Amino acid sequence: MRVFWLLVAVALAALYFTVGLRAGSLTFTPLYLLNAQGKSTYTFPTYDSGKLELTGSCQGQSGNVTFRFLAPDGTELSAVRCPPGNFSLNLSGAGDPGTFTLSANYQHYTGKVEVNAAH
Repeated sequence: MRVFWLLVAVALAALYFTVGLRAGSLTFTPLYLLNAQGKSTYTFPTYDSGKLELTGSCQGQSGNVTFRFLAPDGTELSAVRCPPGNFSLNLSGAGDPGTFTLSANYQHYTGKVEVNAAH
């Protein structure tokens, strides 16, 4: 059993130093991150023309995360950067039906992120 726990600790350490640890789902529950690195993409399909607004918050302790909100044709609609501290998010855009994309670029980010979509 000690070997098992040792392997679990080694696996968690490897994740921490490579891509970071993540718990949660950005659009369903708050996303808790520990030394998160890399890029994640979240999609928001729409079936009619209109406005899509993403609101939420980021409460960071270290690092930063940059959010880019993209239209279905790839045009950047808005962007925001969350450094350490408590910040609110308000990303909005309008366009044709399709899949809007939220791109998150994590740079050694530790904190909590919450995003809600409103059509």
